[in-house]
Amino acid sequence: MRRRTPQIDTPAQDNFTISISDLMSGLLAIFILVLSYFILNFSQVTAQLTQNDVTRAELLRFMQEELEREGIKVTIDNEHGILRISEGVLFDVGLADVKPQGRIVIQKLGGVLETALEAEQFKGRVETIFIEGHTDNVPINNGIFPSNWELSTKRAINTWLTMSSTNPRLPWFPNNKRELIFSVSGYADTRPIADNTTEAGRRENRRIDIRFSMTPPSEKDMSIVKFMRKELAR
Repeated sequence: MRRRTPQIDTPAQDNFTISISDLMSGLLAIFILVLSYFILNFSQVTAQLTQNDVTRAELLRFMQEELEREGIKVTIDNEHGILRISEGVLFDVGLADVKPQGRIVIQKLGGVLETALEAEQFKGRVETIFIEGHTDNVPINNGIFPSNWELSTKRAINTWLTMSSTNPRLPWFPNNKRELIFSVSGYADTRPIADNTTEAGRRENRRIDIRFSMTPPSEKDMSIVKFMRKELAR
């Protein structure tokens, strides 16, 4: 008699399990690709934000050095992107008319600004330039201005009018959105940089600030940065 070789039954493969496994592998690959995209964009945007700070500091230093060559002393605040001119250089106390010597300063400031905005390393990098008037906290009512709000605003306006009249190309400089970049505002005594209880502090608070805001990343890119920061903070 012939011996029958016993057969071992092999269970049929679970097609459902295989399909789920393939699906999970595919989803994992997609997740890795999406995560890589987010990380890459996050790195690029944060690098641009950092570069904006560096470029703004270089712009402020360039302007300060150029003005000092003209014999004009200004101070810079790199943290807030400000070039600062004290009140006494431009105005008499309590008044908003630019002094003759102040007109020369503003004219030279406008020329340096124009040169900077046209320079290759700064072209297209500035979104807005704010010309800001600031006062101390001593109330004013001299028959010309009822409060420091009007005084600070009128000083900022007159600074801009003097600058743009002596440098007529400045009003037409656009940013990357084709918007004009100059803006004017007055803050009275609401943004002090020194102690208003001393004469030296009040003198320091009476000033014109030229504040530079750099071109930010796009809203889409910034949304990626916000998302990644939120996730990393968990």
